[in-house]
Order: sequence, then structure tokens, then C-alpha cells
Amino acid sequence: MLIRNLRVRGWRNLANESLPLGTRVTVLYGRNGQGKSNLLEAAYYAITFRSFRTSSTADLVMWGAEGADIEAGITLRGLERTLRVRLGAGKKSTTLDGKVVRRDAESLEGAGVVIFGPDDLRLPKAPAAERRRALDRAVFAVHRAFYREALAFERALKARNGVLRRGEFSRELLESYDEALAMTGARIVLRRRELVSSLAPHFAEAFAEIHGHLAASIRYRSHARVEAAATEDQLREALRRGLADSRGTDQRRAFTGFGPHTDDLEMLLGERLARDHGSQGQMRSLVLAFKFAELRHVAAGNRETPVLLLDDVASELDEERRARLFGSLSATACQTLLTVTERGLLPDLPGRVDWHVSSGRIEPG
Repeated sequence: MLIRNLRVRGWRNLANESLPLGTRVTVLYGRNGQGKSNLLEAAYYAITFRSFRTSSTADLVMWGAEGADIEAGITLRGLERTLRVRLGAGKKSTTLDGKVVRRDAESLEGAGVVIFGPDDLRLPKAPAAERRRALDRAVFAVHRAFYREALAFERALKARNGVLRRGEFSRELLESYDEALAMTGARIVLRRRELVSSLAPHFAEAFAEIHGHLAASIRYRSHARVEAAATEDQLREALRRGLADSRGTDQRRAFTGFGPHTDDLEMLLGERLARDHGSQGQMRSLVLAFKFAELRHVAAGNRETPVLLLDDVASELDEERRARLFGSLSATACQTLLTVTERGLLPDLPGRVDWHVSSGRIEPG
């Protein structure tokens, strides 16, 4: 997949800018706060219809503007298509070649994007919710229908928590929500498990290339009852029973404490949890390995190379890990859009085209 060009209007501090992208590496450089990350965010939003920085649509619209507009010319499955997103007045419209399209549409299968930013470098020690979010993004990059599946689970969870907070409900009502959570939650667990199973060998291989003397692995962790379940039917039953058994505790706490929203991705060095025993350098190597594994997984799952977005990662890595990152980029034929404050941090990457970003304006480098 390729993004041929990107046009944004009224997007954060970008009034009206167009950016043609090369087929390999496009570099956006300039001082902090000029709009580099905003362009990366617009590219991500054009493909996924969601921001990786905020859940508030209001944050995305330029101050004083009535709305924001993104238009991306893409090449997908060998066809040239046009994606367009319009935000305004609390509404969002998304079209593909002028026709309304949902983010989980079959026509967008293969449109994969991988984002790697400074916050990802804290992933091994971050709250579990951040690691679940990283997993869900990787699942969505290959299975766009996962958006619909995850949304169904979130709605059921929100409804059950709302009932628990009110404190007045019948047993039958709570059981109906338990059933909905078990049905939707089983699919979430299954998707994440399949992802981690796919990522694991690539992750171990990539980390070994960086730290040959130390083995690393990843594993998806759930409640023991859920981990013992193998099939989707067994997962539903395990979740249903777990929710029933925890009902009294949930009522006292007024929230649901059992289910895939409490699961975690563990990163291990040898047999020990990296978050408890790893050095800062090892942590960053773990994240590099995770992103390399994600790239390979998305490329294999989509049978299309994804677009890679690197948001100011170079300045956060030491010289050894920068060399590892950009060496892998040179050997990987994926389109890359990256931001950097100092161009001197970057090597001579294949097909590289530079653009200077200043005060929301883009000019050739």
C-alpha cells in the first residue's frame, strides 16, 4: 500500500497544505511545535479514521476554523483510490472515491499502517492499557472488522458498568450483560492471541539480532480460567462463569473487574519480566523488536506492505539503536513517513525526500 499524496485543510495548525509522498522515505524536519507530528497524525487518520494522539475531534480542528478536511490519494491492491475525511460541527464523514465508507469496510482491507512514536518506547513499563491498545492497533491493521468487534465489547462493558454504578438492577438484567460481554469478549481474546502468536517468532528473532546474548519473548496474559480455554466457545463459557463469580465484587466496586479489558501483554527477558528487570537500553530494544515484528505481521496478513510512520523516534534512540532501525528500513521496501528535529540524525536512506515544516507550512528541503 502507498500514500501518493496528502492534503490537509484546517487540521490543527495546518491551514491548507499539500504533501506528495515518495514511494520510500519522506522526511519532515523542523523545530518542535511546527506541525510535523500533525502531518503524521493526518496520514494515520486518513487510513484509520482515528487519531493516535487524542480521542477528541475538537482537538483536531484548527482554532477558529469551521472544520477540518483530509484528502489522501492511495494505491491499494494495485488500484489508485481517494480517501477523504471531513470533520466539523461534531460530525465526521469518510468517503472512498466519493462514496461513504466505514473504517471497517471490506473495500479498505489491506490498508495497513504502523505507528511508532516516543511514547511507544515506554511500552514495557507503561500501564497495561497502553499495551492492549498497541495490540488492538496491530489487529486492526490486518482485520478492519476488529473495529466493529471491539466496539461491541466496549458498548457492552459500558452498559454493564453503568448498571453497576446505579446499584438498582435485577439479576436477569446483569446476566444479559454478562452474556453480551462473554460473546464479544471471546472474540477480542481470540484476535489478540492470534496476533501475539504471529508476532512472537518475529519478535524473538528481531531482538536476537540486537542483543544476541539474550533471549526475549512475548506472551498474552488473561485470568487463569480464560487461559485454560482454547476455542471460542470455551472462551465464552470461561468469561461467562468468571463474570458470574465476580458479580458480588463488581457490585461493591461498581465496575467490571473481569474480562479482556484487564488482560496484558508481557515482555520477557529470559524468564523474567522486562518491566521489572530490564535496563533502559534493553527496553528500547524490546520496543524496536515489537515494531519490526508488527511490520512483518501486517505485511504478511495483508499481502501488502504497510505504511510506516515514525514520529520523532530518532532523537529518542542512541546511536546503536538508530543504526539498527534505519538499517532495517533500508532493507524493507515499505513506504515510510518520519519526523525529526535534526536531519543529521538520519543516514542516507533509499529514495529519501526531505520537507521542511515551519509554523504549519511545508516547503521542499
